[in-house]
Amino acid sequence: MKIHPTAIVDPGAQIGAEVEIGPYSIIGAGAIIGEKCHIQSHVVIEGSVKMGAGNLIGHATVIGTAPQDLSFDSKAKSFVEIGQDNVVREHCTIHRGTAEGSVTVLGDGNFLMVGTHIGHNCTVGNRVIIAPGGMLGGYVRIDDQAFIGGGSRFHQGIRIGRLVMAEGRFTKNLPPFLGAAKDQVYGINVVGLRRADLSAATRDEIKRAFKLLYRSGLNTKQALEKAAEMEFGPAGREFFDFVANAGKRGIVSYGGAPTED
Repeated sequence: MKIHPTAIVDPGAQIGAEVEIGPYSIIGAGAIIGEKCHIQSHVVIEGSVKMGAGNLIGHATVIGTAPQDLSFDSKAKSFVEIGQDNVVREHCTIHRGTAEGSVTVLGDGNFLMVGTHIGHNCTVGNRVIIAPGGMLGGYVRIDDQAFIGGGSRFHQGIRIGRLVMAEGRFTKNLPPFLGAAKDQVYGINVVGLRRADLSAATRDEIKRAFKLLYRSGLNTKQALEKAAEMEFGPAGREFFDFVANAGKRGIVSYGGAPTED
């Protein structure tokens, strides 16, 4: 363990083996820091935080502070849970949950670039990349291996599906496997799907699902009914299950130019 003499670590914090804590960082009572984490300078980690092993927490990042919610009761005990092997760069903020006992979750292997904000009660999956300045309102869910463009903003309560590429401001749910910008779908995230080593057959299935939902001329209800009659594998079912459970906010609409295929 290597703790800089200017750092303040509460005796009630649990610090794992081989952890490094940099100058002027503050670790609160009750915080749990897994082994081999590297906490850089001027970081604040409050007692509501539990993190696994191998995380890098960048300079001036703040984790576990009270949510930005006018209804929040300051006496409520809520939490932040962080997995392992995450890179959280400089000036990021991750707020704890609003309701008593609620949690903001960051999974494993994520990369949050400079200035990312994760609002209260958000859930970020695994291997998600958020470019500088990404902002998640409360209760946003980002599924595994999504790529979020710089400066993107997400309205509270929406979900962003697995393996999407999204940039801009979003107020509706974005189904998995798609590329979208400014609340409009422009097509399939072809590059992301190939990088994830999805087979050609799986990519073709996703293409069929996309065309049925966005290019067939059917409305969402009709497309779901049609999909139920068709044979889709796991990826296609994942796509339509997401759409079927999108809730009152619905899904991002199609904004791409029509093509001949």
